[in-house]
Amino acid sequence: MSERKIILDADPGIDDAVAMAVLLKACKARVKLMLTTYGNIPLEKSTRNALSLFTLLGADEIPVARGADKPGPGNAVYEDASYIHGGDGIGGLQDSELFKSLPVKEAIGGDSLQIVYDAIMEEEGGVDYIALGPLTNLSALIARFPEAVRKLNQVIAMGGGIGMGNVTEFAEFNFYCDAESARHVLSVVPGLVLAPTDITTRVNFSLEQIAAIGAAGTPVARAMESMLTLNYHQCVAYGEPGATMHDSTAVLAYLCPELFEFRSCGIAMGCGKERYGESTVAEGSNVRLMTGTDPARLLEIIAESLV
Repeated sequence: MSERKIILDADPGIDDAVAMAVLLKACKARVKLMLTTYGNIPLEKSTRNALSLFTLLGADEIPVARGADKPGPGNAVYEDASYIHGGDGIGGLQDSELFKSLPVKEAIGGDSLQIVYDAIMEEEGGVDYIALGPLTNLSALIARFPEAVRKLNQVIAMGGGIGMGNVTEFAEFNFYCDAESARHVLSVVPGLVLAPTDITTRVNFSLEQIAAIGAAGTPVARAMESMLTLNYHQCVAYGEPGATMHDSTAVLAYLCPELFEFRSCGIAMGCGKERYGESTVAEGSNVRLMTGTDPARLLEIIAESLV
């Protein structure tokens, strides 16, 4: 595994919360900065969740900066996913006694893109960038600071769905939020690792597995059980087979690439009205598209990270 520092870009979000736990369990000391975004919930809620979760997970020293609060130009249809994650984005935990008791720090102020750019450029060997929400932040960063691309050693993104969607028949949520930014990033970042929903939807917890996590009895385990139980019922009502670990799958593609199969290709993005957010395989080789994995093994690793 790389020893490079990591920029985390996410919209927590229940599956983002789990992914944060997985990442911190493996390499907390390498997470240099988190940049929040709109997506699953509005920006202020995702930022509050990031700060609370870092405190819960014993990582409140990691700075959090507020990123994009809406899609870039081109998308006028964005709606959040509180129907899956709850009104606060983490299954109501913000109103729990546990979260009310957490001493939460403030997000850092200032120009968030400048903050991220400076964090990237001060690392002599560059950084790795993990994007678990819409790609609005990363697209804006690259548009403003094109030279940052050469310092992004590895970029992992959760998004898209080959031959399927989970918002429309064609479009996955993250890319549907801002297809123009997704198209930009996918076209200019070499070697981007993409975790699409046609693979991530295979990685889902049952209620029995969720209860086993909670049985550990730690504050983290109890919080995760609460979130995942709500997530399970919401996901099943939405047509998925269980509490789906989209973002943790992307994080594990970074941490344990040997557990995955990939193909090199290009990805074309639909930015027209009729099939907005659709992602299809295209000519090219700049994307490493996830094509297979062992869901049972991934769930074991995730569960071990939540206690």
